[in-house]
Amino acid sequence: MEVINHKYAGFWSRLLAHNIDLLPILLLYYLVSLIIPKSDYDYLFIAGIYFTYHIVFELSPMQATPGKKWAKLKVTNNSAQQLNILQAVVRNFCKIFSLLLFFSGFVAILFNSKRKALHDYMGGTLVLFDED
Repeated sequence: MEVINHKYAGFWSRLLAHNIDLLPILLLYYLVSLIIPKSDYDYLFIAGIYFTYHIVFELSPMQATPGKKWAKLKVTNNSAQQLNILQAVVRNFCKIFSLLLFFSGFVAILFNSKRKALHDYMGGTLVLFDED
């Protein structure tokens, strides 16, 4: 189903939202690291926080992380409806591919009309400006 009358979020607004979201993620990691001793697996711990944060907020009624909400963005499926859990999980774990390909998965946002990153294609999602 084609999404009509929606404005697709571009690269810069999405980058702004991502950077805003890094603040609470890093703060949470720091606070927990005060309790749990450092280990060789800290990268897995921060990845777990990152993925849980994004998946939970994108599945919430806000359909957005706090950073996306602040930037007036929301994550939807290709029909501009709320994500299901599979779409949220696939979208967020596929961000790894967007990174591993020298960030080209994110740069793809600049070169398609729906402003989709690689992980949006893989998850069947869109990032739209929230008109509410």
